[in-house]
Amino acid sequence: MTPSDHTKPPKRWLRWVLIGSLAFNLIVVGVVVGALWRFSGHGGSGFRAQAPLGALIFRDLDRETRKALRQQAEAGHDSYHARRAAEGMRVLQLLRQEPFDSAPLVQVLAEHSEQRHGFHRSVQVAWLQQIEAMSPQERAAYADDLEARMARGRNKGWRP
Repeated sequence: MTPSDHTKPPKRWLRWVLIGSLAFNLIVVGVVVGALWRFSGHGGSGFRAQAPLGALIFRDLDRETRKALRQQAEAGHDSYHARRAAEGMRVLQLLRQEPFDSAPLVQVLAEHSEQRHGFHRSVQVAWLQQIEAMSPQERAAYADDLEARMARGRNKGWRP
């Protein structure tokens, strides 16, 4: 007898574990390659995050106008973020209140919505004033620039 005759064949379960491991690795590689392909713009109609129009027009305002609009949005707080933190704390306080009453929570949400909508209206008015002051050639050039930034998408340099 030779030494190779005494070796046992591999266990059947080991073969299935190796096949399963290979299949799992191929799935992971496929998901990664597919994601890279899709989000690089090669995937046909793949997902591309569009630049938000409100952010685009806000960025196109001059520095002083943006500063004034931000101060207006702060509404008596140190900063816009401080105002948002205060709103969040108020919502948490209302959620924990016993007995729970939804009316004050509805009021806080309505005020938040109105403040946000008011800020958006202010940005739009300031932007429209800027657009109305442009010549037809300036407006056409601006439209081309805006279109190019919108086409680049959110993560591809949409800021001017």
